[in-house]
Amino acid sequence: MEPFKEISIGGVPRHQLINRLVKEGIRFNDYAKTLFEHPAFSPDGSTEKVNLVKVKPSELGLHNPYSLEAAVSRASDLGLRPCPLYLAAFLRLEYLDQPEGAYLTVASPRPESDENHPCGFYLRNFENSLWLRGYRAMGECDHPASNEFLFLG
Repeated sequence: MEPFKEISIGGVPRHQLINRLVKEGIRFNDYAKTLFEHPAFSPDGSTEKVNLVKVKPSELGLHNPYSLEAAVSRASDLGLRPCPLYLAAFLRLEYLDQPEGAYLTVASPRPESDENHPCGFYLRNFENSLWLRGYRAMGECDHPASNEFLFLG
């Protein structure tokens, strides 16, 4: 498990956070836009520093296919905690030098039990564009080989 970054989260309302992402030229998919509207995407009014840990699925003993729930459960066994849904937006603003191609999935609790609803965000630099993308995960599925997860350490 690799320590990744310490970032500050919270302290700005949802609309200001989204405006900051837009100003930075961050790209979104429709799932991200759906998640922006969810009540779980509500940054706290106070600022908090958090430590993030980056984990490869293999470090969690996972091999394709696997479920998001299995990743969260294995990480929990190692003392790691899921991130609040809105943390991904703060991280995207802090991680503007992300290498091209890598998937960085921010592990967070599902905002809805419906598997058809987007369940979280991942960050990616694809074709020189920085993305904050929402995703759905239904049961066990194959994940990109370059996928890594972020948890609170």
